[in-house]
Amino acid sequence: MMKLTCLYSVLIVLILAGCQKDTTTTTTPLPGDKNTSEGSIVIGDKTFDGLNGLVFGQISTSGLKSGVLGTCPSVTATLNASFPVAITFDWGTGCTSADDGITRSGKITASVSGMMNMASSVITFTFTDFVSEGNKISGVHKITYMGLNTGNNWPRYAVFTEAKIEFPDKKFITYRAEYVRLQSEGSATPLIIADDVWRIEGNSSGITREGVAWTASYPSAVVKKASCKWFSSGSVLVTPQGELPRTINFGDGTCDNKATLTIGDKTIDILL
Repeated sequence: MMKLTCLYSVLIVLILAGCQKDTTTTTTPLPGDKNTSEGSIVIGDKTFDGLNGLVFGQISTSGLKSGVLGTCPSVTATLNASFPVAITFDWGTGCTSADDGITRSGKITASVSGMMNMASSVITFTFTDFVSEGNKISGVHKITYMGLNTGNNWPRYAVFTEAKIEFPDKKFITYRAEYVRLQSEGSATPLIIADDVWRIEGNSSGITREGVAWTASYPSAVVKKASCKWFSSGSVLVTPQGELPRTINFGDGTCDNKATLTIGDKTIDILL
């Protein structure tokens, strides 16, 4: 009887172990979502290029656009007898911008070292409890004016970012980018923001929410219109560690949140 009881005990343990194993599931990130490498670069590029546009909405090559100071964010400038000049953008506990429809909170201070029509002038960002679309942003972000682009005379800016983007669930991604931002349209009307068009070319890298390292390059320049919340054309080639490369194509210039993602011989539609 004792042997039989022991045998039943062993069987019960094995059954329970089997049930526990069967109920354990793993979640595979869906292509293009925030857990993937392509999702990471879209979040990083969108977040920081939005900030670039915000600052250039207040700074022209010849000085501050004092006539367009708004209330979301509240913008104040510390004007010294000489540079640097500090511009503070304050969203308070949160407000939604009428320009790009993004909800932000906290503060950014942009320190401007010189006129942005003089080569080597730098804008340096400092983040204070800054949150964009629910994600907390910290790190380094700098824009350096490099002069006019050879051939087409487009204003040329070097952008460097090394940042952490933390989500509401406390997971985070890292994002590092070094790219050139060219103003292909709108430089002749410095006080008008809506006609600005920017082209991005360069490289970036980072680590996803799931701990996967990735690198990226831009086979064709990514285009961002000041009048549009989204990238409207161009492509990004993303290579996650240990996985197939994938290409995000932002479309034909239409302002929408749609893109295509190609991995190997398969292409799917994704929402940004």
